[in-house]
Amino acid sequence: MEKYRDLLARIHALPRRRLTLMIGVDGPRGAGKTTFTRALAALDPGLDIVQVDDFWLAREQRRQERGEAPAEEVAADVDWRRLRAHVLMPLGRDQPARYQRYDWTTDALAEWRMVPVGGILIVEGLYACSRPLEGFYDFRIWVDAPLEVRRSRGMSRNGEGEETRRRWLSAEAAYLAAQNPAVRANLRVDGSGSLPHDPLQEYVRIRDEPGRG
Repeated sequence: MEKYRDLLARIHALPRRRLTLMIGVDGPRGAGKTTFTRALAALDPGLDIVQVDDFWLAREQRRQERGEAPAEEVAADVDWRRLRAHVLMPLGRDQPARYQRYDWTTDALAEWRMVPVGGILIVEGLYACSRPLEGFYDFRIWVDAPLEVRRSRGMSRNGEGEETRRRWLSAEAAYLAAQNPAVRANLRVDGSGSLPHDPLQEYVRIRDEPGRG
């Protein structure tokens, strides 16, 4: 077990390549990424959070992208190019970010959001640390949990059916196999909740094996 406050101190002490410090929090669906990120942000209201879910494509666009994307392309359902262009690249140039949030209920882009320069930004969600995005981050966190735990938490969104869940799991597995983002994380977290701890103050760190990155 480690304290969130100790992790916050570690993050604040990181050297900055630019005015805004950027953190990526990635992991499979249902692993506990959002719970982890919210607990961290609750102790530091100055943190800004951008969710990868805000950059999913509309349903019809997803079907088109899947049909047109090469078989090896990862995250075809996510508009990671928009995330990169509207959030990561401007902040990387010390300019404020401005992006439009995808709304899962209406299946359309919703209100515009701003991310100011000079603070700490957490980008949270599956594919956050994919190859096209990982270079922007000053610190990368991988949150994981066993598949049975993640299934018990439910991994669908807004009525998506079993066929969609199976496709998402297949795409997720392809991402893990092709890019193995966990091995490049600066911190790996057990989000299963299997060990007793105070989830508001503590998280469970996965100890790396000798020789592992």
